[in-house]
Amino acid sequence: MSLFKNNFLIIVPCLLISFMPLFLISGPFLSDLSVVLVGIFFLINIILKKDYDFIKSKFSIIFVIFFLYLLINSTVNYYDYHTVRISLGYLRFGLFSLGVFYFLEKKQELLKWLFYTFIFCFIILIFDGFYQYIFKYNIFNVQVDPSGRVSSLFGSELVLGSYLARLYPIFLGLTFYLFKTKKKIILFVTFLFILTEILIFLSGERSAFFLNTLAAIFVTLMVRDFKFIRFISLTLSIILIFLITIYDDTAKKRMWDSTINQIGINSKKINLFSIVHESHYLSAYKMFLDKKFLGIGVRNFRNFCSQPEYFGGHERSCSTHPHNTYIQILAETGLIGFAFIILILFYFIFKCVLHFKGAIFQKKYYFNDFEICLLAAILITIWPFVPSGNFFNNWISIIYYFPVGFLLWSLKKSDQKRRNLSLTIKQK
Repeated sequence: MSLFKNNFLIIVPCLLISFMPLFLISGPFLSDLSVVLVGIFFLINIILKKDYDFIKSKFSIIFVIFFLYLLINSTVNYYDYHTVRISLGYLRFGLFSLGVFYFLEKKQELLKWLFYTFIFCFIILIFDGFYQYIFKYNIFNVQVDPSGRVSSLFGSELVLGSYLARLYPIFLGLTFYLFKTKKKIILFVTFLFILTEILIFLSGERSAFFLNTLAAIFVTLMVRDFKFIRFISLTLSIILIFLITIYDDTAKKRMWDSTINQIGINSKKINLFSIVHESHYLSAYKMFLDKKFLGIGVRNFRNFCSQPEYFGGHERSCSTHPHNTYIQILAETGLIGFAFIILILFYFIFKCVLHFKGAIFQKKYYFNDFEICLLAAILITIWPFVPSGNFFNNWISIIYYFPVGFLLWSLKKSDQKRRNLSLTIKQK
């Protein structure tokens, strides 16, 4: 009975984690429910087995401080039940990352289970996405968006590109980690990645396309063993996308012409972002100036942007969020909340520069290829100069925190290898 209970407490959360890519396609309900359950199973396991070391990491400390700040901010700054509930619920994402870390330690088969889920999800989305692009409706008879953007199984939610771009580095990392010496599998998955990058372009999500390109370049420059194959696949993707823009006027207008017009390259005034996005940013900036240290409260941009003093200069300047993570955190949590994300960004840059410098000048790699891919997934999250989704949105938060648990596990494993190697050398 005890063995059954132990297996149940490990197997169930492992299955929930491995099915997460599929749950994210289904919508926010199953994915959010799984996050909560993984967190609960994690707490039950560490209490029963007294594995408290998992909550003593630097990530845990930083996350708890940030979580407590959000909670205090919501209670003291602008008390509202909805805001307090959002801040309280934010704890589940930190527990989810720690849960992924913990259950990977207990059952590494989770990596293979997750890989096969990724294979299934990406093949289905690629087939359905291209089917919708060619025939203007998908296998469930969902028509393509009037603007020509492909959405596949996401229907009216135009997040196909964001899903693929943000999860693709994790999928790539798992491929490198699990099948390092199996060339046929590497080549097959590489073919999938080329189709994935083309589909991200066809989704019409310009931010997703830019972030995917950024992550692809980052991985190509930073990995050790797969530089050539990643370079070739990226080059082929670029060539095929270029050919599509020649023969498909709709895709060209959405991704290139519309972008050029919105930033004003053909006019006298050049905008770094679209006029609407810049109006969001201006509105949020005015909120920050009004409450510099604490901000206006978590997820409160939507409640304040309609006020005249925060008008951003455009009729559509009011929205559910400012469409930029850094500006949103600055406006809603003030300088104190902003300090957390900016420190994470600087720490990330420092570690990546250290890795790149070591690889170039010393032939010393601080991160393995699996970790580089996970860092690429995190880079997409913390990159400041691009429009983004609502930082406190449940669906996007799951994707933000998903690679963190894998990175914590891999870094611990790499650290143990280095210590064992050092101990062996000393003994000799």
